[in-house]
Amino acid sequence: MTTKDSTDHWCGAADPPAFARWLADRSAGCGAHLVPVLRAGRCPSGHPAVEVLRPPVHALDEALDVVGTPTEGVAVTLTVPLLQLAARARAGALELGVLSVEEIGVDEAGAVLVADRPPGAVPPCRDDSASGTTPTESVPVPVGRPTRSPRDADGSRQLVLAARTVWDRVDARAPVRESLDPVLHAAVDGGADDVRAALALVLAAAPPRPVRWTRPLGAFFDDGALFDDGATAVPGQDARAAAASTAVGTAAGAALVALARDLVERGIPVGSTRRLPVRHALVGTVVAGGLVAAAVGVR
Repeated sequence: MTTKDSTDHWCGAADPPAFARWLADRSAGCGAHLVPVLRAGRCPSGHPAVEVLRPPVHALDEALDVVGTPTEGVAVTLTVPLLQLAARARAGALELGVLSVEEIGVDEAGAVLVADRPPGAVPPCRDDSASGTTPTESVPVPVGRPTRSPRDADGSRQLVLAARTVWDRVDARAPVRESLDPVLHAAVDGGADDVRAALALVLAAAPPRPVRWTRPLGAFFDDGALFDDGATAVPGQDARAAAASTAVGTAAGAALVALARDLVERGIPVGSTRRLPVRHALVGTVVAGGLVAAAVGVR
């Protein structure tokens, strides 16, 4: 987890036209899910150059490890922006650069953030005029048509793969998985229409829900406090036994917190496929209690 904002500097020496298209898309404001360009200009060699903000985020895999098994609503929140960007890129409406799974993240507010490397980008040229080296000698510029990115570095493909990764974490018994999984698989290497078909199924799967980060158990207690399960180390007690006892208590507490969170977010299980919202259960309990009290009063 990055603790503060950072910036990336890129020079478009390898493919200035593609770099300029990428910059034009970002300058026009293509949504809150792409990292913003802070400054644009030219490097000492005259190539277009940019400074890009890199806000602090959890990498997607790390975020999913923290969240655990996402509900359908959380999966919708995480994957709709990914599929929207992928559909625009496949349709040619968005210039998307090279992208790896580590550059798809989730910020503290639960919003997806994509930090693609601009196409044709290289590290910035240095101004070596003081040492007698001309700026154009500091960065090698490829001659001729730039080579294409490897298949696995294709930005839109990585976005669809990331969306599929999120849905792979959702409970396999969820009704939407049966119809969505094959469509997402087809969208990985398909066209814009395939990605739009997957997006339509995701939008219809469930209402979006916010990403709720699971706080470490120690955050619920004072600094330095440990989970107390009633077992206290006494003089002469084996240290390993004490550590094991503390670990068991911590795991039990974490399990209780996870169970309570699941009941609040998804409801109380009723049978094998249905869940009753907690609010409905509470209302029913209050009504039943009132009826019992009224019956006792009548007697």
